[in-house]
Amino acid sequence: MILVRYILKEHIVPFFAALFVTTFLFVINFLVEVLDKILSKGIPAPIVLEIFALNVVWMVGLAVPMSVLAATLMTFGRLSADREITAMQSAGISPISMMRPVLIFSALIMVLLIVFNNWILPEANLRSALLMQSITRKKPHALIDEGKLINQFPGVQMWVSRIDHQNAELYGVRIFEIGGTYPRVITADSASMEYVDMGATLMLHLKSGENHFVDPKDTERYFRIRFSNQDFAVQNIDDRFERTDTKSRNDREMPIEDMLAVVDTARADEAKLIAEFERTVWGKGSASGNISHKDAIALVIREEKNKQVAIGRMEVRRDGLKKRIAQYQVEIHKKISTAVACVVFALIGAPLGIIARKGGIGPGTVYSLGFFVVYWVCLIGGENLADRLIIPPAISMWGCNILIGIIGLILTWRVNKR
Repeated sequence: MILVRYILKEHIVPFFAALFVTTFLFVINFLVEVLDKILSKGIPAPIVLEIFALNVVWMVGLAVPMSVLAATLMTFGRLSADREITAMQSAGISPISMMRPVLIFSALIMVLLIVFNNWILPEANLRSALLMQSITRKKPHALIDEGKLINQFPGVQMWVSRIDHQNAELYGVRIFEIGGTYPRVITADSASMEYVDMGATLMLHLKSGENHFVDPKDTERYFRIRFSNQDFAVQNIDDRFERTDTKSRNDREMPIEDMLAVVDTARADEAKLIAEFERTVWGKGSASGNISHKDAIALVIREEKNKQVAIGRMEVRRDGLKKRIAQYQVEIHKKISTAVACVVFALIGAPLGIIARKGGIGPGTVYSLGFFVVYWVCLIGGENLADRLIIPPAISMWGCNILIGIIGLILTWRVNKR
């Protein structure tokens, strides 16, 4: 018990130190990339704080596995550097026995992180999405960046040279209507924005501008029409903001049990589609009756074409259902695999710390950041491959854990043998 308490004491303090440092790094990156844009757009301070608090949740979820790795590296690196590992081995204590308290602690963190990923993180993601949706509705200019091409609106691309966030005015506006065969270009010195029709339409009130377009009936005729005031409506905006309450969620905003229900529903729909597909392929044609041979051939050809069109549509629908199933299965596995990574990182961090013989928060954090970047790149790459149905979701989310776990077991065996 004395050894257990000693190693845990050496491990817990670095864990919380690494958790603070890694979370702080995420916070700094978030402040630079996101909050700086939001703060400059006239959003009230309480809303900004709420956005920050909701985003800290996913930062903590990422920081915990990194902190376990960093703390394990620091603990065993310090013990090895101070020759305490050698002293313990001289007393007959194996490295596996030294690792046992850290592995138990990591298993406890794993259980807590699974609960965190399944309940707290999805709720925070949902609240953050609803809050950003609310900001966009009340301040449509708030999430628009000046000096960049804006393509978030259906059928329309827009460029704004400057934005006055205090007065909600846009300056140097260029609108590219890309829905038709011949795009229309609208320029305006300034404009204001508001949502109408219960948020279904975004209305731009343009001032001092021009319309540029080609006559679709005679492409050699080019028109330039000047105006002092003109309204431009962007339709179907509510397609981007279809979630108005907590009942409609995407995969990152659901607990595992809800995602399993979605997967079961999609599988049932796929089974119905397969049955419909078989009826379409093997069903009997209707070319019969008292018709001529020529008409019968034409009817068979027409029915065959219709059958091929129906089969093509079914394949597209089935592909969509399979991708939907894979998307939710990936998220289910990710919630668990990232938590299990705590134990996997402890398993590989301990022998690496013993071999490296470097303690301290600096080397531990640097090593863990580099290691975790590689891990996260593999996880994101696996997610993309699974979403495209190239590899199974389970392999995409667990492959890296299995590989790291095997390397950790080999290193542990070598350290213990030595």
